[in-house]
Amino acid sequence: MSWKKTRLPLCSLVSGLMLAACGGVTDETGVEPAGAEALGTQESALDCAGASVTSLNLGSVGSWGGALSTSSEAWSVTYPANGIILEYYVDGVLRGTQPIQGDANRSGTWTFNDSPIACGSHTFQVKGYPAVFESGTPAPGRCTTGSMTKSTPFTQGCPTANLLCTQSGTTISCTGSGSGGEGGPYISYWREGVQNDSGMNYTDWEQGSGTYGLFCIPATTRDDFYRQFIYYKVKDASGVESPVRSFSRVCRY
Repeated sequence: MSWKKTRLPLCSLVSGLMLAACGGVTDETGVEPAGAEALGTQESALDCAGASVTSLNLGSVGSWGGALSTSSEAWSVTYPANGIILEYYVDGVLRGTQPIQGDANRSGTWTFNDSPIACGSHTFQVKGYPAVFESGTPAPGRCTTGSMTKSTPFTQGCPTANLLCTQSGTTISCTGSGSGGEGGPYISYWREGVQNDSGMNYTDWEQGSGTYGLFCIPATTRDDFYRQFIYYKVKDASGVESPVRSFSRVCRY
């Protein structure tokens, strides 16, 4: 097996691996990802008197496999607005902005998708501003008054890795399993590590079965710092990974 060497602190190797980081939204939704140039507020050059968001529906919101999605929902605005500018937030962090021009009734629908979403409980929020779409202008004007905000909690399921290891003589035997999250079948991943006075060596993650065996190398007087590790994690049916479980032993007999 392939070993890698690092001088990183041991705690960095046994911490839980979580899904993380913010990805872009799908192009099909027409949503600009967070960080894109913001739509300018043009109210000083607009007639926004009386403009407001009169309805902004928010229905089901869910996350599967670390990807958030909403149902298609309706919105409407009042004259002189003829469209809406929507901002989408997850846990207070802006994840996308979407301008939508309305139909003849100054209304329309919206939907939002984004990934990745970390394991655990979150809050999704959509905020709508009345907007004026004018021909010949590169972007709609955003009215700073008359906005409406809706929010709802949602959860990304978190699988759990279960690990039990025992030692008999020079053999360490481990059994691993998964639970929770979006359910099974759970895929098992194993990794070995060795810590001694020269640093930490570890193997790459390898997919395997629910059992794993390791030969326990006896520590000598010179190698009092010698310790062996086994790391285990699972991936649930949606592809979300669990935090890492670990077992370590200084082999003496």
